[in-house]
Amino acid sequence: MSCISELDTPSLMVDLNRLDLNIRGMQQVAEAARVRLRPHVKTHKSLAIAKKQLEAGATGITCAKISEAEMMSAVSDDVFIAFPIVGEAKLSRLDKLSEKVRTRISVESEEGARSLSEHIQRSGRVQEVMVKAETGLRRTGVAIEEFGAFLQALSRMRNLHVAGFFTHEGQAYGCETRSEIEDVHAEVTEILSRFGEVFVQTFDREPEISPGCTLTARLATRRDGITEMRPGMYVFADTKCVSSGMYAEEECALTVLVRIVSVKPDGRVVVDGGSKTFAMDRHPLRGHGIVTGHPDLFFDRLSEEHGVMLTECPVKYRVGDLLEVIPAHVCPVVNLHSVLNVRDGDNIVDKWTIDARGCVT
Repeated sequence: MSCISELDTPSLMVDLNRLDLNIRGMQQVAEAARVRLRPHVKTHKSLAIAKKQLEAGATGITCAKISEAEMMSAVSDDVFIAFPIVGEAKLSRLDKLSEKVRTRISVESEEGARSLSEHIQRSGRVQEVMVKAETGLRRTGVAIEEFGAFLQALSRMRNLHVAGFFTHEGQAYGCETRSEIEDVHAEVTEILSRFGEVFVQTFDREPEISPGCTLTARLATRRDGITEMRPGMYVFADTKCVSSGMYAEEECALTVLVRIVSVKPDGRVVVDGGSKTFAMDRHPLRGHGIVTGHPDLFFDRLSEEHGVMLTECPVKYRVGDLLEVIPAHVCPVVNLHSVLNVRDGDNIVDKWTIDARGCVT
């Protein structure tokens, strides 16, 4: 056991108590709504945290890429890859992964589904798929007007089993208030019900319906008609979660520990964490993150190794002081680091590897 003051900087720290509360809290939300929780691991990329989520009651996990799924298959035997899998190299890796664990994958184009089907035919197996539904984010996804025709095309691909459909209501991250997020949740829920009607008309069975967004997840109820949900950021939360009104600052489980390396009379406080520590994500009102316990500090800008904060009272700060920052967007920050330093109060009680760091293929 060591003290926070003994850590080198910059370092990631995870508050164990807050983490456990967040994991249990989201599991309770899912259980109250009578849906399965399939958390997205792209936020934490940690086998240790995935195990905690599964032990708390999660029924499987969600991954962004094949490489994440390959890593997470060490702790989960039920994996959904929520990203289109295109290209023979990835399809061959999917074959090997499917020999070890149950896999579901995303489809959202007829070309991609046909390529998948033709590949799977050679192995003689059946692949479970989930259709990506367009519900307002305007990224990948099938529009409601095209959904019926797409399902008909999939129904002719006999070695694909269409389990249902999913969405990511990421437009909620553009909202500024809880009320706006509630509106997004209501709109997406209504759109998903329309997708569900088309699915039943096509297959004469009920679909799996799987939304996924930390900001809307706490709003889930048994009336929404969903069967599972896939939030990811809830384990840590971040500046956006706080500014939205959906999370309190005291619920944020991950902070970046940095050290002041320069203080200037004009109000610049420079720390030893730049874009290689925090990524470039920026909140329009809170800059690159909330500096905990120091509301006078605004995290203004980054270069590769330097983080520049601004204050009207620079005399409060000294070179060598430690600061903790809740990142603007926690997911890319975690992917830039190798270790999570686990804290209990002011003590570091464990170190967890960020096992899926760099898993982008």
